[in-house]
Amino acid sequence: MAAPRQHHQPGGRLRHAVVGALATAIALTACATGQRPSFEADQPALTPTGDAAVDAVLERLDAGGIEQFTADYAILTRLGGLNSTATVVQADNSRRSVTVNDIRFLNGTGNAATCNLTTAECEAVINDARVSDVQLSHDFYGPSMARRLRVDAGRRIGDTTGYEITQADRQALCVDVPVSGGTKVYCALGNGVLARYDGADLFIELTGVSDVPDETKFASS
Repeated sequence: MAAPRQHHQPGGRLRHAVVGALATAIALTACATGQRPSFEADQPALTPTGDAAVDAVLERLDAGGIEQFTADYAILTRLGGLNSTATVVQADNSRRSVTVNDIRFLNGTGNAATCNLTTAECEAVINDARVSDVQLSHDFYGPSMARRLRVDAGRRIGDTTGYEITQADRQALCVDVPVSGGTKVYCALGNGVLARYDGADLFIELTGVSDVPDETKFASS
């Protein structure tokens, strides 16, 4: 007697083909993309530029995150002639308060916040858009200026010049960077705090500095 014929469902073969194709696609995608980069890996490296005068100022700006201080600033936003004041406080090597006019940024205090000191209203995020009229970011006193200086060092059209000045009764190290449209000036104190920035968009100068963090600047109103 002839053996009974086995009947295979066409749908079964189709399912096996689809599963196999998906497995192959996933494997190929994993090989192509590799391990997903971490947030830390995406951060710009604090690398020197190779220009001695620039790197001397960058070394100070890059190291500013470990000092305690209170720093007061006068700021001129050249577009519109807007004059502003700012106070930056760093305490316990981690807590920071940055006040620009009536907007205060709090970080490292348990919960990040951006507060309007006039209305006593806060949002639980660092929101630089609140000071967009001043053309600043909350980290203008160090990290953002270091990023600017690295960019300008790569765009320079001539030799840089390094020198020292006295700003707010403190010694500051400066560098002039010639770029298209003019020369930009960056100065930093020995503790890494921005002492002066002079560019086409802004003029920022330190008006007072203390090694003691002002705890009153951590209030949200």
